[in-house]
Amino acid sequence: MVAFPGMAAGKARVISLEQAYDRTLASDQSIRIAYTEILKAKLLPWSALTKFGPQISAGVSYNHVETTTQYDNNPTLGILDAQNANLSLNQPLIDFTFFPAFKLGKLTVQSNRLQYQLTIRNVLFGVAKAYYEVLKQQQIVKLDKNTLELAMNQLQLSQNQYDAGAVSKVDILRARSSVEGAQQVLIVDQNILESDRNTLANTLNLHGKDREFDVEQPADAVAPVGSFEENLAAAYASREDYKISAIAIQQSREQKNQVIGQYAPTAGVQFTQNWADSRDGPGSQAWAGLLTVQIPIFTGGQREIDLRNAHLNIDEAKINFETTYKTVETDVNTTWLQVETLRETNVSLKAQVDADEQNYQDLQNQYEAGAATSLDTQSALIQLAKSRTNLVTQTFQYQVARRDLERAIAAFQNPRVKNTRVP
Repeated sequence: MVAFPGMAAGKARVISLEQAYDRTLASDQSIRIAYTEILKAKLLPWSALTKFGPQISAGVSYNHVETTTQYDNNPTLGILDAQNANLSLNQPLIDFTFFPAFKLGKLTVQSNRLQYQLTIRNVLFGVAKAYYEVLKQQQIVKLDKNTLELAMNQLQLSQNQYDAGAVSKVDILRARSSVEGAQQVLIVDQNILESDRNTLANTLNLHGKDREFDVEQPADAVAPVGSFEENLAAAYASREDYKISAIAIQQSREQKNQVIGQYAPTAGVQFTQNWADSRDGPGSQAWAGLLTVQIPIFTGGQREIDLRNAHLNIDEAKINFETTYKTVETDVNTTWLQVETLRETNVSLKAQVDADEQNYQDLQNQYEAGAATSLDTQSALIQLAKSRTNLVTQTFQYQVARRDLERAIAAFQNPRVKNTRVP
């Protein structure tokens, strides 16, 4: 279990985004599985080397025979005891399937290492999304409480106006309706916050009391975004899935070469040593050496089927590479446009919130002076709550979008991705 530093007893632990990243690297199951896949892939080159490894076998046998011979009513018993031992050594010399099998193993290790890095990057981005979702919802709940407070103040103001005979009871009912509506929104958003906190806790593999935590605002992304063309070039140069799809073509070619290698002759030497011992005779030993060359001529057509299938796999790998090429372009384009859109709209939303705050304050003053209706103030309060929520939502979405663009160009959390241990 990974502990979080700086936790005072009796206080809710605060998990920073950096600590959340580190916790995930230490505990996430998908990262551990990807790591295991590398270890499995590293066995493949060794598996190819076994094609030239010596094969040694030994055998032992014991033979006991009893024979009864009847001659002139006098039975004669004959017993034969024989022991035999043998040792056989088989050493392959030529196998043309070795080289493509060895290269395929090396390519698989390379591909799985890239997949490991891709898994880390995607998992860490998932952590960032979940973390910012909690931050966003916390801020929304805070705004809901402020809206509820404003609605209660408006209710009190309407009550005062009604007591003074300045307004009708309709104003009180409208204000009370606004209070109830604000309370309902607060309850819904608090439940959403609890759900988001649970999602983050599950992502971080937190259990028991560790699930009682707070989050803090991380530093905003401030680096220049760059042009779409610059980001796309960076993606093609660095994205792991793009490199994996290119390696897949090489892997398919080596699989084809393995099939082709089955058409070539194989050669090997065999040495056998035998020891024999008989109860009724002297022991003996013999050895034999054999050089074998096998030339496969026809194997029922299976090699031809495998070769055709290998060619189809190469074609399929090339198509997948083309698909990945377009996927990368689409991903970068979508994330880049999202960043640009949110950056521009956030400027407008900030101005809108300022205007709605001023409008609500002015209408409240006018209502108190009898120059505005309760409907005007209630509408202004609803609009203010809406614009504030939109600003908070898109402000946090912008920070997530910046990180999503970094993920799309394989730049997100590069120090952690590159420095995490690789077998």
